[in-house]
Amino acid sequence: MITNLMLTYADPFWLVASASELALLALFVRPLGRKSMPRAGVVACAVALFVLWHSIHLLHLDFAFDFVLNIALVTAFIAATRDTRGSQPLYVACVLLLCSEIGKIITVDVVMQPLYAALSPLPPIAVASVWIALYIAFDALALFIVSRWAFCGGMGRLSWSQSLFILLPLIPYTFIRTSGYVYDISNHALYQDTVLVLILLSICTVAIVVANARNLSAQIERNELLRMEALLKEQHMHYLAGKTAIDAVNRRYHDLKHYVSRLEEFGRNGTVPAQRDIEDFTAAVKREIEPLSCEMQTGNEVLDILLTEKRRVCLESGIRPAFYVDGSKLSFMNSFDLCALVGNAVDNAIEASQKLPPDDVKDIGLTVTYSNNLAVIQCRNRFAGTIDAATGEMGTTKPDAENHGFGIKSMRLAAESYGGYLSWSTVDDEFVLTAMIPVKESEAG
Repeated sequence: MITNLMLTYADPFWLVASASELALLALFVRPLGRKSMPRAGVVACAVALFVLWHSIHLLHLDFAFDFVLNIALVTAFIAATRDTRGSQPLYVACVLLLCSEIGKIITVDVVMQPLYAALSPLPPIAVASVWIALYIAFDALALFIVSRWAFCGGMGRLSWSQSLFILLPLIPYTFIRTSGYVYDISNHALYQDTVLVLILLSICTVAIVVANARNLSAQIERNELLRMEALLKEQHMHYLAGKTAIDAVNRRYHDLKHYVSRLEEFGRNGTVPAQRDIEDFTAAVKREIEPLSCEMQTGNEVLDILLTEKRRVCLESGIRPAFYVDGSKLSFMNSFDLCALVGNAVDNAIEASQKLPPDDVKDIGLTVTYSNNLAVIQCRNRFAGTIDAATGEMGTTKPDAENHGFGIKSMRLAAESYGGYLSWSTVDDEFVLTAMIPVKESEAG
């Protein structure tokens, strides 16, 4: 075998190979955002990875054992240093190592083994140098090709069971790669055939893993889009139901005020019943029907109706609503998007406030102001819990996580559809959600 002409793995020169391999790892995982951690922590992780990676090469027990150790090591490194979710580090590590295997098989068995006679006179360090250069080149090419499809938006949301299902082809792949007959060079024809089979098997395994991951993650994204649309429709239906109810109540309120005024006139004219009784009666009736009228006056009918309902929910939940909203310049936004943006913001704030301890102060602040032709929508509330730092979004606290947690996503889509953007921040135990949306010139004037 050509490997017999190389330096032993104990030679310090193999540090170059380890460093080159880890450089490819660093380049491959660049699409994954860096985790916010001190520079010293990143350096410590990199040094630990380098030491352990090189130590595995020194062990070199058998393919299956080394392969599993490498997967565990790279998975741990990616999870520690990159912003990932769920089983994404495991998936990326497996794709990386499969591409590395393709580079090694092509370098050793396709390029260098047929040149055994020409390379045998060279010193071991020269043969090892050729191996490293060719292997890194083929590995980089494989990673470059695969990287165009390996990273997809929904991959981070795959569950562990889904990810393990995707990686099932690694089991037969590892079994075949470990089999001793694969490298039986006594039969040259069989050896050539097995090399070809190994290359095709490696390529097919990578293709199956990546394609299944993309298909499953795309399906997850489609399901999330459908659930977000259902959530938006639900918010809009609440608005329509509230609008119908408020219209009916306002008509009845107008009629009742007319009748009550007539009764007050009878009382003032001295007719029976007694004036005091009539005044008490009318005051009680007014108190009963007053909360049913549209209390919010924002300059936008959709916000009037929506925030009237949200204010009622806040008061019933023991939450103090502080709504300072000027909706006079938001008529360019349709009712669907306004409900998605403002309705979800207040709903999330109400849900977070309800989870606070009973003796805590519970209040929600909502403001809509304007600055330089930008509508600034801001919602503030106190919260107890954690924010998902990996995705920059609040994680759902509801038991049915697959059908919830889309509030911020739907708000972001609504803001971006008008050329705006949505951001959030936390200060101590206060969550602040801010949306900035350009106001059309006709509204700004």
